[in-house]
Amino acid sequence: MKINELLYKTPEMTEDKLLEIINSHENWIPKNLMNRVEELHKGDSFSVGMLKEYDLIQDKNSYLTRSQRDTVVGFVGLCMIEMTKDDE
Repeated sequence: MKINELLYKTPEMTEDKLLEIINSHENWIPKNLMNRVEELHKGDSFSVGMLKEYDLIQDKNSYLTRSQRDTVVGFVGLCMIEMTKDDE
């Protein structure tokens, strides 16, 4: 499921809040993956690039390795869980 679909189904979540959480935890991402996401999504911030890459992974159009894709999906999922826990 794409990010916009997830956010639409959970109105307590917002993309801005998710981007903020991703930015606050970007130090959890290996430097080589961070560089690759920034290379693939030039002109976008790291957090926006991560969300775009998440959607590409869902569409099976990502150019990342399997390990990198797993890291992106896990990281974005973890950030979404943190966002929902903050609302409780």
